[in-house]
Amino acid sequence: MSWCGAILLAIAAATSIDTPRAASQPSDDDDGSAAGSNGSAAGSGSASGVLLAPSEPTMRRAWLTERLTAATTSRPALAGAKITAAVLDLETNQPLYRLGGDVKQNLASNAKLLTSTAALATLGNGFRWRTAVFAEKPPDATGTIQGDLYLRGRGDPMLSAAHLEELAQELYARGIRTIEGKLVIDTTYFDDLVEPPHFDEQPKERAGFRAPVASLGVARSAATVVVVANPGGSAEVTLEPDAGDYLRITKREVTSITQGRTRLRVDIKPKRDHVEYEVSGQIRVGEGSWDFRRRVDEPARFAGEVFRRALIARGITIRERGLPVRPVPPTAKQLAFHDSAPLAEIVRFMNKTSDNYVAESVLKTLGAETRTTPGPATWADGLAAVRAYLASIGIPESSYRIENGSGLFSATEVSADQLVKLLAAAHADYRVGPDLLGSLPIGGADGTLGRRWYGQPARGRVRAKTGTLDKVITLSGYVAVDSKRPIAFAILVNDIPAGQRAAARATIDDMVNVIAAYLGAR
Repeated sequence: MSWCGAILLAIAAATSIDTPRAASQPSDDDDGSAAGSNGSAAGSGSASGVLLAPSEPTMRRAWLTERLTAATTSRPALAGAKITAAVLDLETNQPLYRLGGDVKQNLASNAKLLTSTAALATLGNGFRWRTAVFAEKPPDATGTIQGDLYLRGRGDPMLSAAHLEELAQELYARGIRTIEGKLVIDTTYFDDLVEPPHFDEQPKERAGFRAPVASLGVARSAATVVVVANPGGSAEVTLEPDAGDYLRITKREVTSITQGRTRLRVDIKPKRDHVEYEVSGQIRVGEGSWDFRRRVDEPARFAGEVFRRALIARGITIRERGLPVRPVPPTAKQLAFHDSAPLAEIVRFMNKTSDNYVAESVLKTLGAETRTTPGPATWADGLAAVRAYLASIGIPESSYRIENGSGLFSATEVSADQLVKLLAAAHADYRVGPDLLGSLPIGGADGTLGRRWYGQPARGRVRAKTGTLDKVITLSGYVAVDSKRPIAFAILVNDIPAGQRAAARATIDDMVNVIAAYLGAR
């Protein structure tokens, strides 16, 4: 059996990544937040309405073209939309279908395919990020460090409060009880421009999907307001993770109700040296917790404050106030460290959930690891690394536009042909293909495709990356019935009329069903 077949049959069910609990808010990409289309594809091929492709090869190809074309024109409400597509047989390397395949479109989160493939090929699937603690002098006999304690971040996109607590515990276990100096943070792996390109297009948006990126970040640079109803009393309102006085809830006015709808409001008010959260409204008893992830504007300070609280909780005293930012001295010794999960698992989380913060962190890490001159990595460095990979597989830099790693906002102009070429190159490279395929949501099973194709030919047979913006719906990936004849496809819909995103998604679903039926799925 080929690796494609093996991956299609079995993917590890669990990873070591810390994932957030289910929240009541839509995913960063907003893919899968509403049920997918359950309608049949345009046309059927049999009287019963079940998609059934002819067995004769020439007729089969003609059937595929006819059905895919019909699917793109079956919804008059999408007449003003721009639909492009490319379908490639990976066994023969022969195009099966093209509709404006060379037209460049906004990819939305399909851009994460470029980022993750370039990262797997360039860094390797076993690449890990290390967060470490240093001091210039070891603790003395009383457990005192005479000087500062340094926390250095190296871009770990999945660093959690629990990981920082583990570092604090390790210091305690080594007998450290007092830091005579300050807690210092080292963020020099990346430069100090924490807003990814194009994130300034919605400057007032405070949702977690627009979180900034620093080389030291925790909880994906977002704090979570957690609201839990109390029968007969006021609701509990907490903030996670604990960042001490830096993030403060100054208003808790949430009523627990037994009838009516939950209505909650979170207002964020940045102050000179801290941030205030005001939470109000009502929550219905029995609904579970309501969680609101909100970006933190100073990601490195946020991480430093969370680590400070972890040290204090372990009984480690820091004598001097402040949280200065400067590099770890060359003579400092490492006291404790945390290594991330391998890149393959990080990419799996990134693509399954379509997480923008992780994508942008991976992009800048690419820049840091490929930069040829000393200094912190820039966004330009990361984009240069992606472009270098694309050039290596025959996609010249002048033929497309990519300006961030997540595809958020108006950051991309790439064609369906180019996406399919990327997917074909990844599939042909054993260092990349298995992990990329395993990272993609499975139709009708998990991730941002978990609710699509129930009872339809494509269910369980498609692994693809979703993309959703206000006027954009995209889907690109692989369809296979067995390991013998996998197909790569890209379907991009731009300029969607207002209120017609569901129709665009249904059109894409119909097209994927046709591809699955062409391969013999029932």
